[in-house]
Amino acid sequence: MRMKRATKRLGVITALVVGPLMLAATPALAASVSRSYGNAYNSGNTVYACDTREDGDGVYAEYWGSGTTHGYVWDGNGSQAGCGSGWVSSLRTFRVCVDDFGSDTCSDRVGV
Repeated sequence: MRMKRATKRLGVITALVVGPLMLAATPALAASVSRSYGNAYNSGNTVYACDTREDGDGVYAEYWGSGTTHGYVWDGNGSQAGCGSGWVSSLRTFRVCVDDFGSDTCSDRVGV
């Protein structure tokens, strides 16, 4: 009986100590946006841009952070496997765009 109680306590203590550490080490997927030409998403402060259509038009994520932070992350390899990524300090919003003929086509901005 004592062994069962000690084992149960050890399990509870382990869950209480290790559980929060595992959650803190795993960044959450906060937001994503998809269109027929590509998608953009973030994990923590990293923004990803993914081209999903083999059409010769480049795809990029446009982002805004705190203050005057603003920029772009391009998927440099076209529709091949892999996405472009960039780290953004204090990421706030982003959108996915396609560099098509004329003015670029973009999604609405999503908040993180």
